[in-house]
Amino acid sequence: MTQRIAINGLGKWMLSLCLFAMLPLTASAIDIKLKKDRVVVDGICYQLNAKKETAVVVKKGEPYLGDIVIPEKVEVDSLTFFVEEIAAGAFEKSSGMTSIVVPKGITKIGARAFADCSSLTSIELPKGIAELPAQLFDDCASLTEVILPSTVKKLGSGVFKDCKSLAEIELPSGISALPRSTFEGCSHLREVALPTGLTTIASDAFADCTSLESIQIPTGVKTIGDEAFKGCSGLKSFYFPNSVTKIASGVLENCTSLEEIHLPNSVSEIGSEAFRGCSLIDSLSLPNSVTKIGSAAFRDCSNLQKINLPNGLKTLSGDLFRGCTNLHGITFPNGLKSIGGSAFEGCTSLEKVTFPTALKEIGGSAFDKCNNLLEINVLSATPPKIASSTFGKTTYRSAIVHIKKGSIGNFHLNKQWAKFLDLMEK
Repeated sequence: MTQRIAINGLGKWMLSLCLFAMLPLTASAIDIKLKKDRVVVDGICYQLNAKKETAVVVKKGEPYLGDIVIPEKVEVDSLTFFVEEIAAGAFEKSSGMTSIVVPKGITKIGARAFADCSSLTSIELPKGIAELPAQLFDDCASLTEVILPSTVKKLGSGVFKDCKSLAEIELPSGISALPRSTFEGCSHLREVALPTGLTTIASDAFADCTSLESIQIPTGVKTIGDEAFKGCSGLKSFYFPNSVTKIASGVLENCTSLEEIHLPNSVSEIGSEAFRGCSLIDSLSLPNSVTKIGSAAFRDCSNLQKINLPNGLKTLSGDLFRGCTNLHGITFPNGLKSIGGSAFEGCTSLEKVTFPTALKEIGGSAFDKCNNLLEINVLSATPPKIASSTFGKTTYRSAIVHIKKGSIGNFHLNKQWAKFLDLMEK
């Protein structure tokens, strides 16, 4: 009887052991072994790597809330994992997260890791981080303070885009390029300390930074991209460094408080709409190094009264000075060959023009709505080609056109020039 009980007891024990062996291991144990384990410790979700004994902070099912403190290491199943990375989008859209502490062991942060954290007010990143990825703080509307370590060498596009409360920031000396939209829409940004080693400011980098009143561009900057400062309505002056050879399209468009622009002799080209809508600029000196100016570069500069055109300029692009209602006089370079359509349309203060001998063509509406243009001098015996709309009705009817002696027949035979009522040889 006793032996049977022992046998039965042994049998039950063996049966229990077999059943236990058939049961699955805990999820954490099997996942750690397979390097796929995700755990939540003190409200923070981690991806664990058992082989390397490291952990990555990742996005969890619901947004993070309140004050978050990321530890340097976490304990899981009696194992220690060192936290070294914050994954892409880990805290994205955590609108209830008010602060976060990032430990010194973290060396990598993924794209948009803190994007749309609308209640986050400040953050300090530890040494060791070399790159801030794309849109890292995009639309962090309450962010007022960011402290970056000296180890940061590279920024992704849109890192601080739409951080509307950010007022000032200092960038580490190792950064050589500001990529696209770095500070776009930072409407309270007033002060930026750019590193001396900076060589590139990409498109839209400071677009719509409406509180920015001044900025010092380092002398080594060679490229300032399209619309880089577009809509910076608080800017009062802007100095391009001697290292810049091209003024990009729309670079200072709609900078409505801008009163002074300095262009160095290194500039050979001005892009389209570069200074469009800079309504406080009253005069501008263009260096003779400029050989090309894009369309509408000075359109709607309504306070512009005078401008000197470079000697080497061969073409005036369309819409170039359209809407410059205070422009009262202009001297064309001797080698000018063509004036584009609507180039001076609506320049209501323009009273007198002299067309050089080299001029061959003037586009449609080039001087339309210039109702005070009442004196035209044509230096060539051969009339430049014009369209029926090149000049406005008032000009055709009331302007005196001075032409070269002996050329009256050429002008009478030209259908469009013959519309002028007062052609006078001199």
